[in-house]
Amino acid sequence: MAKNVALAAYKAGAKLRSTGKRRRKSLTLPLAVAAGFAPLTIHAYYDYQSGGIASVADGMARRLTGFGTPGSGGGWTMKHFGQGLYPIIGGILVHKFVGGNLGVNRMLAKAGVPLLRL
Repeated sequence: MAKNVALAAYKAGAKLRSTGKRRRKSLTLPLAVAAGFAPLTIHAYYDYQSGGIASVADGMARRLTGFGTPGSGGGWTMKHFGQGLYPIIGGILVHKFVGGNLGVNRMLAKAGVPLLRL
């Protein structure tokens, strides 16, 4: 006695509700954020060449937090933030502004550019 809802809607001429579009999930790389990590990576490589792993740990701690390890003098300095934390924050802000306000990421997706967004 009970009819299928889809069949009843079809016979009545009503449009069926769409269940949504199916998209293939893919990995996209936010370039602005990745570019923010580039100076930190480059300086970590130079630190490794000059002093090994201990120097890399000290350099990354200084560039991200401002504090060095106690063996390197410790203390808080702000001069190293320009090589670590500031570019990362700048990359995140560019990603948010370009993706949200300007819609560049949406344009890239509609153009079919794979694996790339700003």
